[in-house]
Amino acid sequence: MLRPPGTARRGGLTLTQTPEQRTYYRPGEAFRELLRERARGPASVGPLAPEVCERAMCEILSGGATPAQAAGFLLVGRAAGDSPEELAAYTRALRGFVRELPADRPTVSVAGGFDGKLRTANIGAAASMVAAAAGARVVMVGGEGISPKEGRTGFDALKNLGIPAPQTLAEAAGSLGRHGLAATSPEHYLPALHALTPLRWEMTRRTVLNVVEKLVSPVTGASLMVGVTHASSMKGVPEALLELGTPPALVYQAVEGSDEAALDGTSALVLLRDGELEPFRVEPESLGLGRATRSELPPPQEKEEACVLEAVLAGEPGPVADLIIYNAALRLWMSEGAIGELRDLVERAREAVRSGRAAEHLQGLRAAGQGVSDAPAD
Repeated sequence: MLRPPGTARRGGLTLTQTPEQRTYYRPGEAFRELLRERARGPASVGPLAPEVCERAMCEILSGGATPAQAAGFLLVGRAAGDSPEELAAYTRALRGFVRELPADRPTVSVAGGFDGKLRTANIGAAASMVAAAAGARVVMVGGEGISPKEGRTGFDALKNLGIPAPQTLAEAAGSLGRHGLAATSPEHYLPALHALTPLRWEMTRRTVLNVVEKLVSPVTGASLMVGVTHASSMKGVPEALLELGTPPALVYQAVEGSDEAALDGTSALVLLRDGELEPFRVEPESLGLGRATRSELPPPQEKEEACVLEAVLAGEPGPVADLIIYNAALRLWMSEGAIGELRDLVERAREAVRSGRAAEHLQGLRAAGQGVSDAPAD
């Protein structure tokens, strides 16, 4: 192999020789300083300055860190824990790599765990469909094959209903404008993050990436709905969004950390609006809904899930229907800036099902996925 004069390979390093100097170049050399800052001794591992976090994430996303360096930084960060300020800094870095999905109306971006669910069916896709049928603009964001679970996602639920997912940005823009519903993934709107998928499998553990990927939307200015798993996230995630100065956002403890707010009377929610955080809980009976416990959700089996969701969209009542209507109402609420009474939006969602509009919406989305022309949604 020919090399430029004055260079040689020794032990995986490139030796550059000039008349004035001889220096070694190591891949990832610039990242070593950041890794030293992160991976200090046990007694001194703690929060990093936000500017260090942002710079490190930018380097990781742009390929400035080797896989070993990126994994080391992220895993030590998992052990140390991430403050709201750190989460905000990492999110700012991710947002700088986003490819935009245009939207001409107020939109809500909905995200849960990108690694999916293992124990219960996905109802978030049906809730998004009902909300769109009731007049909302909803973008579902998520991943496929994400560590550590690689569970079944909302995209799987859409595909089981005959709707292709995830969509490219061009497909998502068309679907959002015509049907009020789009579903896309980092492969299309954040390819720098998508490129880290193999590394995330090698690390085997969740890292800060599993949190901040949910705080990024391809739609600029969209309201956010963020489902989280653990009670500890109900403090850090809302405070990080507050630090970012984001549009209205709703953070909630979700079923298996998905995009589905629970309807059992115990789930905590935090609303971010006008620079204030408002924690609250919802009593299902106050909205005219019954309680839906996890045991009443169908198992994550493709045929059973699709049958249950399609039956609810066609008007079949029951706990799953109440859970879908509740989550549809939350999507409506957030798509309209968290203004108005949630009970009124429950009625709008219920009417979208009762009138048959939700079932018609499903047929329209199926037809569009098959390349069949259909009339725009109202």
